[in-house]
Amino acid sequence: MEHIADRGRPTPTHVPWSKEHAMSFGRDAILAPHRLHELELFTEAALVDLLDKYPRERLQAFTMGTDPLQRNEWQPVDTAGASGLDMMAAVKAGRLWFNVLQVNVVDPRYGEVVRNLYGELSQQCPGFRPHRTSCTLIISSPGALVYYHADAHPNLLWQLRGTKRIWVYPAGDRSLIDQALMEDIFASFADEEVPYRGDFDEKARTFELHPGEVLSWPQNAPHRVTNIDGVNVSLSTVHQTDESDRRALVYCANRLFRRSYHLPTSSTRETGTVSYLKRLAFRACRRAGLVDTPPRRAYVSKVRIDPHSRSGWTPLVDGPVLTEFSKKDFRLDKDPSGNISVVQTGAV
Repeated sequence: MEHIADRGRPTPTHVPWSKEHAMSFGRDAILAPHRLHELELFTEAALVDLLDKYPRERLQAFTMGTDPLQRNEWQPVDTAGASGLDMMAAVKAGRLWFNVLQVNVVDPRYGEVVRNLYGELSQQCPGFRPHRTSCTLIISSPGALVYYHADAHPNLLWQLRGTKRIWVYPAGDRSLIDQALMEDIFASFADEEVPYRGDFDEKARTFELHPGEVLSWPQNAPHRVTNIDGVNVSLSTVHQTDESDRRALVYCANRLFRRSYHLPTSSTRETGTVSYLKRLAFRACRRAGLVDTPPRRAYVSKVRIDPHSRSGWTPLVDGPVLTEFSKKDFRLDKDPSGNISVVQTGAV
């Protein structure tokens, strides 16, 4: 188990990294210190207030199971009518996971925090120049887990409250994630969850993440998470750079040219003439409208937040509903036989 100890007197920055941390960032999995957990924005009172006021179309809630092999225990939860206090009580009592999406866009206070974080990282890490950043505030129950998955864009996980254990697996290992599936993830035709087997853990590095610690891993490295103590509050920040965009273009180009035009494009080389021409051709196809738009996903829930339940939720007695998160783009229709279908209403 890897963890960091107290590094002595705090510095005036949010990201007091060592030279070794800065040099390894993006190249290896690193555990490093931060000071975000000292901010008033992340106290329980501030989080309850945030949840109470947050636009429901930007807030996701899910149940979480107990077994990383049983993904079927994961399901969306409706938040209609739940106050901030209700949601905090439910997450304390049950096994829930809240994603407060784009909090840096909705609330300028969090936007300033993210700008400061990436400003400091850019100053400390050689060659690091992100051109786009976003973040999700995560509030999750004791014992909740995140299933094995791989993200398209590079990200960092800043721990603010509680303790979690994280398994990080080697990036680019095709025995851990198939290349075609990774192409689907880059192209947004698949969610980031990928098939998992217990023997994958033989290749993992395991970290224990405490308040005041941030974990970073190489782009596309698969990982999974289990909370081990208390209600967990984390900030997941995502960034894009010229290098990460180049990789995304390579994978998307491979997918398009091999599957749509039956060309033998499988190399994931990100530099060189062939890679450049492949990326250039993909951009041209995208401008010409020859790249399919991925479908949106509707989250239909059979349960609703209930702060008085030991699980944090109760079943809906009147049938499934669209979660608040999905109502802006979809509606549910019921035919005379009682069958329910999802209809997209937003722009494709």
